[in-house]
Amino acid sequence: MRTAIISDIHANVYALKAVLEDIEAHEVDRVICLGDVIGYGPDPIECVDLVREHCALTLLGNHDFACRTQPVNFNFMARDAALWTQDRLDLPYPDEAAREERIRFLDSLPVRQMLDDDPRFLCVHGSSRHPTNEYVFPDDGFRAERMKPLFDRFEGICFEGHTHWPGVFVCEQLSGQDPSYSFYRGFCEEGRQGSLCGGTQTGIDRIVLRLSEGTRYIINPGSVGQPRDGDSWASWSILDQPDGETDTDPTLTFHRTNYDWMRVRERIEQYRRDGDDRLDPFLGERLGMGR
Repeated sequence: MRTAIISDIHANVYALKAVLEDIEAHEVDRVICLGDVIGYGPDPIECVDLVREHCALTLLGNHDFACRTQPVNFNFMARDAALWTQDRLDLPYPDEAAREERIRFLDSLPVRQMLDDDPRFLCVHGSSRHPTNEYVFPDDGFRAERMKPLFDRFEGICFEGHTHWPGVFVCEQLSGQDPSYSFYRGFCEEGRQGSLCGGTQTGIDRIVLRLSEGTRYIINPGSVGQPRDGDSWASWSILDQPDGETDTDPTLTFHRTNYDWMRVRERIEQYRRDGDDRLDPFLGERLGMGR
């Protein structure tokens, strides 16, 4: 079973289309989305429709929730974008039935889901403890007091998004010893605009998930629509699971996909030229910096 894992699209349809095309070329069996389909970006309707069509499982992100309720505890850019998105979702495009389908889809998204009802594979947007809102940043990965309560809530692998930083947190438990924790940064490319990366010297593109040794993992595929790890290319992952007839451990590969982020910036600027200034220009500009 090959599963593509995407997250944090944030209404960036150009990034989403490029990633879905890349995923198709990798011949995966299914796609799962860890939430935040909407919020920030200029194309929420298109992104909801594409995720509904292509994803076998989609979770509720904090921006998805805010765009259907109220944007509480958001900064002004996120708040205004959420309120703008609410208005867009109310449009009967291309008809009222389509609008209703989108609303029903967003309102039915789970906050926590086992993959294939297997307790070893947990999917959330935020964390295993607080599935919608809690951030787990790379710097947390070496702090036992921070990571232990998160790893104690699942058995094998927890897939989560929210931070827009691709990477793998590892908890290793040796017999008779306290668990140890570490973090491996997901692959990013040196030399791109705004890049903070050093290629495979500071990031991994493939990791073997040794569940048979009792090791647990927290996996963040990064962000499709708004990467913040210094690499502007869309980030996502593929999980390869064994067929059950071999002792092979699952493997995870990180992927980056190029797309024309300047088209997103132009879409935001066009709304502003038309008199709607609720999408801040920085929401487009930051895409080129990977911030």
